[in-house]
Formats: sequence, C-alpha cells, structure tokens
Amino acid sequence: MDKNSKKYRYIDEESLLKDSFQLAVNIYESGFKPDFIVAIWRGGATVGIYVQECLQALGVQTDHIAIRTSYQGMEKYEATMTNPQTIRVHGLQYLYENLNHEHNLLVVDDVFSSGYNIEAVVSRLQTKSKRNMPGNYKIATPFYKPKYNKTKRVPDYFLHKTNDWLVLPYELTGLSKEELEKHKPWTLPILDKRGI
Repeated sequence: MDKNSKKYRYIDEESLLKDSFQLAVNIYESGFKPDFIVAIWRGGATVGIYVQECLQALGVQTDHIAIRTSYQGMEKYEATMTNPQTIRVHGLQYLYENLNHEHNLLVVDDVFSSGYNIEAVVSRLQTKSKRNMPGNYKIATPFYKPKYNKTKRVPDYFLHKTNDWLVLPYELTGLSKEELEKHKPWTLPILDKRGI
C-alpha cells in the first residue's frame, strides 16, 4: 500500500474508549437491547468489550463472543477488497448452537469501510443459522467510511464519518519508527529494547 496516497488519522486509546461507551449509550437510548453481541476480531473485539461493559452497566445483560474474519492487516487490505469472496469467517459455531429468531443480535466492529467483512459475517450467519437467524440484528461501529462502502448495508449505529485511513491504538505493524515517535512515543522504550 502506498502510504503517501492516504491521509492517516491516529486514534488514541482514550478516544476509542469514550467513543465505544458513547456508541453503547446510543444503542441503549435507541431502545435496542441485544441478547448477543458479536465482536469482530481484532479491532471490533476492543470496541465490543467496551460496548458490552457499558450496556451491562446500563442494565442490559448480553451473551458476548468474539469471532474473526480473514483480515490480514493494512498491507494486504487492498488485495482483500478486490477479491471479497476470499473473506472467511471463523468462530461462529457457538452462535449457530445458541441463536434463535427471537433474539436481538448486535454485530460490532471498529471500522465499517468496504462493508465486506460485516457482509461476510451476516451472510454466513444467515446461511448456517437459517430460521434461527435473529430477526432483529444491528451493526455498530465508531467509524463509518461511506465513500468506501461497496455494499448496500449501512451501520445502524456509528459516531464518525471519515475517509481517512485510521490507525488504531493497538496497531504497530507497518508503522515506521518516525510514525511511532510522533504518534505512539510510549511504545519506543518497550520496542527499542527488542531491536524493533
């Protein structure tokens, strides 16, 4: 990926935490009470934990699980987007065994960009769960990139529209030492000791 062709936006942990709690409050205030929260590994797992914790504090008890798609990082992102049928979804067996049509399902990710990962998750759940697929499911994410959306799906809950390439708090791979010095200086004492 040509890093010079994209505008990068670095998200810090506190901002992501606040956004995730706000997302949960928005879900709660909408009246939607999920029975299940499915967070998509990696970034969606972080957001999913925060959303679940905030909903629990608001009195909404959920069954929650992390699943993963075949996302392989920013270097391979473009290749996946040109060939979305290669996206695989892993870790759904628990949901197949426990979901019912009457349940409310919330699918959480950190960023909704092309929509292909969410589309793959929902499609796989619908195909395998058949009549047990929850009749009421919603998508939640702090960041929505409408310019890059290649599906007809739009997240039901989001906080920010952006076209920037987002670098989230847990991401290190692909960042130069200069980028780390500028945006994640706290990582250097840890990484320098290991020759990174």
